[in-house]
Amino acid sequence: MSNPYSKDVPSPLARQTLLDREQVAPVDQRQPVIRMLPWLQVVVLGGRSIIDQGRDVLLPVVDELRSALETRKLLICTGAGIRARHAMGVGLDLGLPTGALSTLAGREAEQNGHMVAALLAEQGVSYLGHDTVAHQLPVHLAASNAAVTNGFPPFGVHEFPPAVGKIPPHRTDAGALLLADAYGAESLTYVRDVDGILDGDPAAGGSPAVIRNAKAGELLADPARPLPIDRLALELLGRAKHVREIQIVNGTTRGAITKALAGEHVGTIVTA
Repeated sequence: MSNPYSKDVPSPLARQTLLDREQVAPVDQRQPVIRMLPWLQVVVLGGRSIIDQGRDVLLPVVDELRSALETRKLLICTGAGIRARHAMGVGLDLGLPTGALSTLAGREAEQNGHMVAALLAEQGVSYLGHDTVAHQLPVHLAASNAAVTNGFPPFGVHEFPPAVGKIPPHRTDAGALLLADAYGAESLTYVRDVDGILDGDPAAGGSPAVIRNAKAGELLADPARPLPIDRLALELLGRAKHVREIQIVNGTTRGAITKALAGEHVGTIVTA
């Protein structure tokens, strides 16, 4: 005798293998991906290039961000910087695996995040850990116009093994892009100590010009080109659903961050 209370729950993927992309495609691509926080602007502060430079560089950057809070909602992601390089160097010497190195470097980015949040505490800005950013960011941004987090993705021991060596491939630049894309952010700005991507290497002499516009694929096609952003972030840009362009600006130039957040073309804009 059949159970009158039993029901089959309609599920388009119940009888599909997720390994067959052709079978999954009609369901996977049926609806557009929503933007959860379409007004969010993500700003990435370089660990070595901005935070490690101390008060002369960092305080003017924080002042610009403080002014931006009056009209914008920001998620500020901090990089790991020099201390992470030292920690990973020791870890490599000890033979630690990639997952352990990722955790070490992430801790340094977290420390930088706490420092930046402390400088903005008067404006109600707090540091949020990975779990809080993942689940409670909207309510924190309802209470304050900004939050600070660790740009390093929380892969930890689940970090992908790199093609060469043991250095974790997903670092701050990639982590910030993944976070911005997941929330459907309005913009993603990388703050460095250079005017953008240059058409040459300053270390080789001369005065290379700034490339105003670039395609991610074209930059990746030249493995010898020096870049102020991790190459993996450019690879992810090509697959992102919402973040289809990024801008790299010079945080040591007063007003550059403010203009970039206002949608002005200041440094290098890289498109997918």
